[in-house]
Amino acid sequence: MNRLLIFLIAGLAGAMFAEKKGRSKLTWFFLCLIFPPIILVLIALPPQPARGGTKRCPYCSNAVGKKDTVCRSCNKELPIDMVRCGSCGSFVPDKDFCIQCNRKLR
Repeated sequence: MNRLLIFLIAGLAGAMFAEKKGRSKLTWFFLCLIFPPIILVLIALPPQPARGGTKRCPYCSNAVGKKDTVCRSCNKELPIDMVRCGSCGSFVPDKDFCIQCNRKLR
């Protein structure tokens, strides 16, 4: 009974770590349930960036949110991404609207 409880706790811990790292909770739950030491592999894996919602910090390469202005890992201010407006041709911060001509960028 004690052994079953340990395997179950390892599976739940694996699912919890997997969720924090952006990986499949169900897959890692079963992997850690069957072979508990594999949780160490999961802890060592880097987080998977979410599609469309994150970018990489140019200083420490950790994943940060698209709208973040400061990296949570290295506390450095992130550079502003600039895009060229298709209407007026000016370079503006990567927003929804151009700050020069007020047209939609996307």
